[in-house]
Amino acid sequence: KTLAAERLTSITRAAENEQAIETVIIAKGFEKCVVIISDESVNVVVKSDEDGLLPSETVQIQDAVTSVAATNLENIKIIQIK
Repeated sequence: KTLAAERLTSITRAAENEQAIETVIIAKGFEKCVVIISDESVNVVVKSDEDGLLPSETVQIQDAVTSVAATNLENIKIIQIK
């Protein structure tokens, strides 16, 4: 029972962090964004233009993730969709 409660808390925290990161990224001017947090990584799916993300935009996304989720840059994967 305790293990299930801990897992539920973990899932709830991840969902709240996903939503918070999405809100920050969209507030920075990105049109669409979906964040998926797993035990080992944070995947960010973001809409980009034809030329892809600029380095400065990549840094903005990384900053949004690290400001909300306690993770290292190497655990962040940014997936661009057009």
